[in-house]
Amino acid sequence: MEKETKQRQAREKILNTARDLFYRQGYIATGINQVIAESGVSKNTFYYYFPSKDDLCVAYLQEMDNVGTGLLKDKINSYKTPYEQLMAPLEFVKEWNNKHNFRGCPFLNITTEVTDITTNIRKEVIYNKDGFRSIIRELVKDLKNSDDKYSSIDVLFVTDAYYVIVEGAIVACQSYGDAWPYDIAKKNLENLLNP
Repeated sequence: MEKETKQRQAREKILNTARDLFYRQGYIATGINQVIAESGVSKNTFYYYFPSKDDLCVAYLQEMDNVGTGLLKDKINSYKTPYEQLMAPLEFVKEWNNKHNFRGCPFLNITTEVTDITTNIRKEVIYNKDGFRSIIRELVKDLKNSDDKYSSIDVLFVTDAYYVIVEGAIVACQSYGDAWPYDIAKKNLENLLNP
């Protein structure tokens, strides 16, 4: 039991270190030796859990997806009305980026560094983005069913438009190091939902 706990702790140390380094300084700029040194584990321990840097990156993205999705759902559930809940993901990414000094989306950051879309790393990115779109789609459906004034909403179109608006806002905020693109994104979403 104690051995299992120590093993779990070693894996968590590696993953926490990678999460910080990959997000803060980038995937390419972060070497395995730096992760090993900063996590305080041996090379053997590192390679036991993560046979390659790519394997570590996949685990990092899975962890970021789990954490981010949980936080996003908490944010959505903190609102009562379907309209407020639909606007919550934009508010969530705005708060995330403000908190992290406009470092941007960890998944979008990885896509700029790992360009081969057939890799397991990029498959994790797409998994995250599909999950985000799925959450938005459910929120759009809830809004459509909540009031007759929304009954003509095209769920798939609004979902994809919302996704593109949010992703664009994330990138623009990262480029400018400022939150003003979120205000424009919110106005576009409001116009989309209330023509």
